[in-house]
Amino acid sequence: MEINGTNYVAQMKKKNRRALEFAMDTYSNLVYSVVRSVLKAGFCEPYVEECINDVFLSVWNNMESFDQTKGDFKCWIAAIAKYRAIDYQRKLSRQNSVEFFDDNELYDELTTENIVVSKENRKELLMAIRDMNDQDREIFIRRYFLSEGIENIARTFSVDRNVVDQRLSRGRKFLKEKLVWKGEVL
Repeated sequence: MEINGTNYVAQMKKKNRRALEFAMDTYSNLVYSVVRSVLKAGFCEPYVEECINDVFLSVWNNMESFDQTKGDFKCWIAAIAKYRAIDYQRKLSRQNSVEFFDDNELYDELTTENIVVSKENRKELLMAIRDMNDQDREIFIRRYFLSEGIENIARTFSVDRNVVDQRLSRGRKFLKEKLVWKGEVL
């Protein structure tokens, strides 16, 4: 069976890989431009490509949720691309803010003084974390040191996701206030 503009949606719902290839050929420029507009300058091309791949994987895995009576495929895939790119932007922004400190250390000269200062800064951070209340400290450690998902943390503590977000925000604010020394964050 030949895949064309009239039957590719039905064939994708039947999990015909050639229909996916047709959709990729047809909509890859649209998906690229949507993803690129969200992931503006500052994000490497490999992340854009990875996001585009995730868009088509999401389309493939969620094809049964597409309803032609509610709209056309072009709008649906553009919406998926937009929201997937927003998710990537959030994820990459979080990674970049965490990696910021690591990047500074990479460009510093590796001297005994820098090593000692770095160890002292880590000690200060650990001491500040110990000063947090028990539940905030545990949530903070689970999220930022063990990379546990917010939903999982919320389930563990039997609270709503918003409570976890508020506690994380409060923990970051606490640490920022605790670690400011002469106008600079340690």
